[in-house]
This record gives sequence, structure tokens and C-alpha cells, in this order.
Amino acid sequence: MKAFSFIHTADLHLDSPFKGISEVSEEISLELTGATFKAFNKIIDLCIEKQVDFLLITGDIYDGADRSLRAQLRFRDGLKRLSESGIKAYIVHGNHDPLDGWSANLDWPKKVHIFKGKSVEKVLVEKNGEEIAQIYGISFHNREIKTNLTNKFPKISQSKKTLFTIGMLHCNVGTNTGHEPYAPCTLQDLITRNFDYWALGHIHKKAIINEDNPLVIYPGNPQGLHPKETGARGCFLVNVNENSEPTAEFIEIASIRWFEEELSIDFLYTEQELISKIHNYIENIREEAGERSSVCKIILAGRSTLHSSIARKGVLDDILGDIREDEEGEQQFVWIESIEDNTNPEIDRKSLLERKDFIGDLVRLFEEFSHDKTKIAELKESLEPLFTSPGGRKLLEPIDDEDFLDLIKKAETLCLDKLGG
Repeated sequence: MKAFSFIHTADLHLDSPFKGISEVSEEISLELTGATFKAFNKIIDLCIEKQVDFLLITGDIYDGADRSLRAQLRFRDGLKRLSESGIKAYIVHGNHDPLDGWSANLDWPKKVHIFKGKSVEKVLVEKNGEEIAQIYGISFHNREIKTNLTNKFPKISQSKKTLFTIGMLHCNVGTNTGHEPYAPCTLQDLITRNFDYWALGHIHKKAIINEDNPLVIYPGNPQGLHPKETGARGCFLVNVNENSEPTAEFIEIASIRWFEEELSIDFLYTEQELISKIHNYIENIREEAGERSSVCKIILAGRSTLHSSIARKGVLDDILGDIREDEEGEQQFVWIESIEDNTNPEIDRKSLLERKDFIGDLVRLFEEFSHDKTKIAELKESLEPLFTSPGGRKLLEPIDDEDFLDLIKKAETLCLDKLGG
């Protein structure tokens, strides 16, 4: 069999607005607005540069079922460039861009194949007139696919298999992915099909969930869309040798990288020291991001006498404004999305626990909440009506135990600040 290569990407979310961003300059706003398109164009450039044989896109090309015309035109134009270079593209749609969503009547390039949504299709791939691979795929025909789609894929006999076999599926493998359980399945469901490579989509964090026989990969989204999507974002270049053995290489694509940095105020005593430390963090981020711009959330933590100054109304807003002004006009900007105060006053907690007054009782109560899961469960149960009320359902999201514990710690700090004052 001839050696060949392909690029696997997913979750482009073209034209998706960046979430959690406010008060940006017009110049930076344009950069953020165009970030998903830049990432897609870089993937097309990479396909052409590496002269791969085909491109796989496994769902969520667009951000919603009612996709914008601009997104569809940009996507069509990128695939046209690819087709003109002799490179094929194979596409499945996911829960964000199901086939029953609105689509403009556009002419798609000849070398593009979009898999249908009712049943699994099989497509044969040729290179210089010789068959090199077979691809099986299925799109979401509507958003709410909660059934196991792997059951629609055939089980291929190893003894009869002559071609490298690829499965394309937008799905949720396992239970602890942090994403909605669309098309849920298990890793074993995929392995039992006897495919060589599973090109998956839906999970935004890159992951090789099985390294051998078959190779199973989530490429993640090529451009982070909000503060939680930190780290390198990109796609996978897969090379298959003459013995049908695949190797995968992750390549960073994103034009903007998200960061979340914790900065300790321990041993900081003045506002100027804090500002200087933030500037140092910014330069470290700029260096780590390489040639791309960054958006960063800074979380202040630790204990210091500086806590009382930080807690004053308007202080962090003024520091944030001053730092943002310094980034105006930077070609490779580091935009501080927010500065969160998670600091604590400089107190002797041990002595507070030993006090025989109201403050001592209060600190001991918070101490119990921090170490007793039963009490946390009781407190969450008492607050349940707040989240299940008509207004609560609209404004509040469910809180996991980790975030709930963080809120308890913040409540303790607030109480001690007020009582200490």
C-alpha cells in the first residue's frame, strides 16, 4: 500500500463570538472576531504546505444551526483553495451545525464530500489511481442525538480488511468529558469495529484516547473561544506508512491563545510592586505564546497587607485600565480580560481557631465546611430552591463541589474583613 497523510481537525466554530471579553479596543476586537477564520485558513495553508492527501473535519464547523452566511462563504472559500491544490476534504456535521440547520445554496468544490445523517456512508480514497483508504462517517441530522451512533458502523473482519480504515464521528466518548453527552459511546465501542483510525469531534481539549490499534483522537478546537480554553490549540497531522501504521503529530494553529494565571501577593506590600509583577507576568506570557497574541485572566491569591488595598472599590479596575492602555497598539498583544481578587488578609488563622468568641465560632464553622463533605451537601441542599426557582434557573448555573468550596472560602474572607474592620 502507498504511504499517505491527512490532517484531522474539528470544532472550528467559525464566526463564534469570544465569550468573557469586554471593553476591548476596535483593533483588538477585530483580531478576536477574525480568530476562528484565521485558524481555519491556517489549517488550509498547512494542508497545502504538507501536501497531504486529504483533510478530515469532524463536526461543529459552525457555531450554531442558524449559521451565518459569512461563515459559510469563508468555509467554502477555504475548501475551494484546498480543492484547487488537488486535496480532498471529508466532512461530518455535529450538534452545533446539524444538517437540518439553515444552509445557503452554495456551490461546493468537487473534492468535498459531506457525509449524510441517516446512516453511515462509506467512501473510498484513491492516490494516483490506487485505493489507499476507506472512510466511514455519519453527520448529525439534528442537534439532539443522544443515541450511540457507533452501533451504525460496521464491524470489519481483520482477515478481510485490505485498506486503511477511518471512522469519522462527532461524539462523546466516556462520561467525564465536561461536554453534553451527544452521541455517547465508550472506547470499547470504537475498538470493536476494528478500524485503524477514529477521527472524533465534540471535545474541545485535544486528546489521544487510544494510542494503538486503533488510534483514536480528539484534535480539540483549533482556536480557544473563552477563558477556560487555555493552552495550545490546533490540529493533528497523521502520516500512514506502507504497512498501514499511523503516527500523529499535533500542530498548534490558534492565532490567539488563552491563559489563566495565578499571581501570589505574598511578600508584596505596595500597589507598585503588584503592577510590576503583573507586567512581568505579561512578558512571560508574550514569550510563551510565541508569534500569537493572548488573552489572559489573572487571579490574585495569597495573603498580604496589600489585600485591604486590593479590596477597595475601584483599585483593581484602575490597575486593569492602566495595564490595558499599555497593550494598545501592540502587534502581539496580551489582553488582560480580567483580574480576579482571591486574596486573603494577613491573619493568624491558628489563633482565630482558638478564640472563644463569635469570630472563633465563625472560623470553626467555616473549617467544618472545608473538611466535611456532609455539611457541604447539607448547605447545598438548603440552597437548592435558589437554583431551581424560575428566576434562579435563568440566572444561575449549577455549582460543583470544588467551586462551592471556593465560594465558602470567599465568604469567610468577606466575613473576617468586615468583622476585623
